[in-house]
Amino acid sequence: MPYKADTEIEHQDFAPSKYIVSSQHRRVGNPNKSIWTIDFEEEINCFIQTITQKWVSGVEAWGLKLNGTTLEVIGVTNTKKELKIAKFVDGTSTNVWHGYPADHMTKSQDRPTTIILKNWVDNGYITKAKMNKIRQGQLCIL
Repeated sequence: MPYKADTEIEHQDFAPSKYIVSSQHRRVGNPNKSIWTIDFEEEINCFIQTITQKWVSGVEAWGLKLNGTTLEVIGVTNTKKELKIAKFVDGTSTNVWHGYPADHMTKSQDRPTTIILKNWVDNGYITKAKMNKIRQGQLCIL
């Protein structure tokens, strides 16, 4: 299914929520924002997995692009540093979400909650040591 940026997307796997692929986080977007390197469909699939796995805390959620238990790169910072954690937000509390590659090292608001990080540890996606580094905003190779 072809998706279009900046329009609300409805999907049975995350209904009643809606999702917007934000052009601000694409190559044509804002140069000061992190940029997705995955395509629209992979971004939406990441959101679907996030909702399905319940990696949600209020109006914020965090996701991963997994290949088995290996985390794949989903985006880059404005300085081209690779990112592997996605953050999704319902910024207006109306169940309309958008997401971006999260930079846990430089932005404290991009760090997943401890509960979500523990879930990732329990599922073998990250180690406990990496969980602690993410929580503290330290460099860690995911």
